[in-house]
Amino acid sequence: MAYDCMRICVLLMLLLGEAQSHTASRPNFVLLMADDLGIGDPGCYGNKTLRTPNIDRLAEGGVKLTHHLAASPLCTPSRAAFMTGRYPIRSGMASQSIMGVFIFSASSGGLPTSEITFAKLLKNQGYSTALIGKWHLGTNCHNKTDFCHHPLSHGFDYFHGIPVTNLRDCKPGEGSVFTRAIRALVFIPLQIIAIMLLTLVVVKCLGLVRVPPGVFLCLLCLAAMILGLLVCFLHYFRPLNCFLMRNHEITQQPISYDNLTQRLTADAAQFIRRLVSPFIGMLPVATWLRASVFSGTRNSGAYDVCLPVASFFGLPGGKANNWEGGIRIPGILRWPGVIQAGLEVGEPTSNMDIFPTVANLVGSPLPEDRIIDGRDLMPLLQGKTQLSDHEFLFHYCNFYLNAVRWRPRNSE
Repeated sequence: MAYDCMRICVLLMLLLGEAQSHTASRPNFVLLMADDLGIGDPGCYGNKTLRTPNIDRLAEGGVKLTHHLAASPLCTPSRAAFMTGRYPIRSGMASQSIMGVFIFSASSGGLPTSEITFAKLLKNQGYSTALIGKWHLGTNCHNKTDFCHHPLSHGFDYFHGIPVTNLRDCKPGEGSVFTRAIRALVFIPLQIIAIMLLTLVVVKCLGLVRVPPGVFLCLLCLAAMILGLLVCFLHYFRPLNCFLMRNHEITQQPISYDNLTQRLTADAAQFIRRLVSPFIGMLPVATWLRASVFSGTRNSGAYDVCLPVASFFGLPGGKANNWEGGIRIPGILRWPGVIQAGLEVGEPTSNMDIFPTVANLVGSPLPEDRIIDGRDLMPLLQGKTQLSDHEFLFHYCNFYLNAVRWRPRNSE
């Protein structure tokens, strides 16, 4: 996760353009995804305090989805759904515990190799594929070199970015997401030990109980061990979990956020420029990319990522819950000459819909050995239908079903 106070949202912008040396049946794809961006954040969705001119121009030249939904209110399961077109519970990317995302690079879980991502699908169609930015779907299975969950094992030819996520702990002086856990596992036990020591000293001084010196020594050693473990965790977490990778190689450890936006953006542009074959490029940006993506600031100063969604769009809830403010997200699709500019679509759509839409555009059949929950967006975007193909959308909190959204076929 990024910050606990942030809303989970994904800015999904799909820019579909004809490849310069290819026919319209072989379009290039550029997918932009931003963590924690609510539907009320961009200016084109009604925000009056945050300037987002670049995003607004995309919306003016394409279709704006106003009832677009993330398949999950958390990073890892939402990305799994986006990549595969399936609810994360189908791929095992929905946790049965309260921690619904990967926060350690040593985590053995990840997107199963049996899953088919849109990158794998397009690679089989002759596309060059790249992911530049945040992955957050696992790295290794059994050891640090098997890379079974790595982007290169899921159809991407090239990867440059962070394999886990953008935690506050990765940036010195920004605090920690483990504050509550540290309080429960360190401070409370130390307080108990301190009370026990003080009590034993008092009863010993009063002569009420004979306390062997070994008891004091054991309690002091236990306190020292707890403090030592805390110091080791705080010291080693950043270098072991906050690093930058290019393909299978670690290029920066610990990661530096200085000019990281510019570095990754330049690399994405270079990937596009050097290709001749059709390509699909994905730039999943975390919170450290947001200021440059927006190219603007709030009137009151630097952009505040903790603003509640309801303050802009009137929706309750936020990051990590299934209230509308936690899963309603911006969605912009642009394809000059094919998709009508300036169109707004208010029908329920999902970030799972990108998978079947991309597959249809390149003429690839959908996998027949599994259920694909996403729906092709093109009929809706081109005005061939006025109703969403989703009659029902299911909303999970990790492993557990929270709600079902129903779009009746015969009414609004």
